[in-house]
Amino acid sequence: MFEHPFVFITISAAVAAWALAELFDARWFWAAGAALALIHSAAAFHVFYDWSHNIALEQTTGQTAALTGVAFAGGIYINYLFLAVWMADAVWWLVGPVSYKRRPRGLSLAVRGFIFFIIVNGAVVFADGLARGFGVVAVGAVMLRKFKVQVLTSKSKVQQQGSDE
Repeated sequence: MFEHPFVFITISAAVAAWALAELFDARWFWAAGAALALIHSAAAFHVFYDWSHNIALEQTTGQTAALTGVAFAGGIYINYLFLAVWMADAVWWLVGPVSYKRRPRGLSLAVRGFIFFIIVNGAVVFADGLARGFGVVAVGAVMLRKFKVQVLTSKSKVQQQGSDE
C-alpha cells in the first residue's frame, strides 16, 4: 500500500470525495471522486498489473479467493462497471443537474447503492490497516448521516400526519 503512495492517495481521495458528496449532496465532490477512482485504477493497472487485464484478473481472483474462499473471477468486471457507472453518473450530474435531480428515485437508489456496495467492499472488506480505518470512518459517516436523515424525515411525516387529523 505505502510502497506506491499514489495508488493509496488517489483511492483515499476518491473515497473522501464520495463521502463528502453523499454528506453534502455536492456534485463537484461526486465528479472528483469518480475521476480519482478512475485515476486510481489506471495507477493500479500500471503499478501492479503492468497494464495487463489478464494479470489483473488473475490477481483480483486470487485476492477474492483468499478472503472469501471462492475464486470468483467476475470482480474485475464489476470494478470496470463501477468505474463506468460512477463516471456516467458524475457526468450526468455535471452537465444536466436539473434532469439528474428529476430522475426516477429507483435509478438514484440503484446507482448510489451499487457505488456504496463497491466502496464498502474496496475500502473496508478488502482493505487493511490504515486504508480500512479510513474506509470505516468514511462509510460510517455516510451511513450515520443517511440514518439521521431517514429518522428525521420519518418523524416529520408522523408529526405532519398527526397535525392533519
